[in-house]
Amino acid sequence: MLSWALLLLRTQQLLLRIITKMPLPSAPLPQSDRFALGPGTIVGGKYRVDGFLGTGGMGVVLSATHLELDAPVAIKVVRDDFAANEAVVSRLLFEARAVARMQSAHVVRVLDVARLPNGAPYIVMEKLRGGDLAALLEQRAAIPVAEAIGYLLQACEGLIEAHGLGIVHRDLKPENLFLAATPEGIVLKILDFGISKDLGTAIREGSRTTLTKGGAAVGSPSYMAPEQIRAAPNLDARADIWSLGTILFELVTGRCPFEADTVAVMYQKVLTENPPSLLDILPSAPSELNTIIQLCLQKDPDDRFQTVQELAIALRGLSRPPVVERQRLQSGIELTAEARAEEPRVSLPVKLGLVATTVLLAAASVAFWQLQIRGAEQPAKASSRPALSASVRASNVVAPAPIINPIPAPTSDQEPKDAKPEPSVSAPPVVRRWPAPVAKPAAPVSAGARYGL
Repeated sequence: MLSWALLLLRTQQLLLRIITKMPLPSAPLPQSDRFALGPGTIVGGKYRVDGFLGTGGMGVVLSATHLELDAPVAIKVVRDDFAANEAVVSRLLFEARAVARMQSAHVVRVLDVARLPNGAPYIVMEKLRGGDLAALLEQRAAIPVAEAIGYLLQACEGLIEAHGLGIVHRDLKPENLFLAATPEGIVLKILDFGISKDLGTAIREGSRTTLTKGGAAVGSPSYMAPEQIRAAPNLDARADIWSLGTILFELVTGRCPFEADTVAVMYQKVLTENPPSLLDILPSAPSELNTIIQLCLQKDPDDRFQTVQELAIALRGLSRPPVVERQRLQSGIELTAEARAEEPRVSLPVKLGLVATTVLLAAASVAFWQLQIRGAEQPAKASSRPALSASVRASNVVAPAPIINPIPAPTSDQEPKDAKPEPSVSAPPVVRRWPAPVAKPAAPVSAGARYGL
């Protein structure tokens, strides 16, 4: 009898262990969240609803398939009780179109925005595989500093483009930072632009509080900046910097800098208390990281980092993110590469010898061409000398004396012997000139004479 009791007790213990290890079934949608868009419903004439992915403050996320492309997509549908609120609808559509213009790989891609027949808007987005940072924290409790900085830098990359377009997220938290598994590796993507700004006032179970229902407050109390709690009209991108500092603190410590059991106490702590020092909780953390977090969590926005770019520069200077091993898709083909033999290197003496040989060859080439030019000039001078001497000789030729007709001697019959002869007038002398010699052209210099041959 006792053995049967022990056997029954052991069987009950075994069944309890099996049940506790089994995953919990997905919770059914509340009655207020039920939709007529069940599996098989065609949305917009091109999207077929396949199932349910999750629920939020103002809507439901459905798994669907694009019929024309046969590609998986996610559809976020606004609940019927918000469909009549034109302020919510117009803001949602405006911000969804703004996100659709973003090109950053760290922002979830919006593929389409439209309305259902009842007027409720819906957003078609890329369907992601993986989990968010909140699930990673629940699994690991805390994340190493280098890895946490790497995740935060990816979030900064996505926010830089969003802030450039004038979009302030205002609900940054680990649940909205999704670690998507892609063929290139794990890529962090920011979710819930726009729709998260109007989440309400219910408190989630646990120490980390999140507003998940429609109401007056905007955002999640654990991550909201003081000016966001006060609903300041001049809210800007520096509110997101506060949220990033809170997320970084939580990633490396496993807890938020401000924690409370109620929303009112949480607001009071954020508005009045100083954030704790990171070194008091994690003494091994770099002191520079504590300084960065303290700058992000300053009450006055003017005392924080003024842009996300400044925060990213400080984080990059603090620690280089680790290179995460990328998990690529397996093709089934194993590629092997043979080891390449190391190429022989040329020693320094050989290099110097090659340089000296090159210099000597260049000098010899220059000397050779100089000799060739001088040899071509000497025959040219020698061939010009005969023509010059001939012209000089022609200029030195003396013309012969002029020939004058002689006077006939007198005879005895005509004049006495002692009579003096009278000078006779004769014609002017005729000067005869030799024709100037014609200079012969210089003989052409042959090709051989030019080179002294």
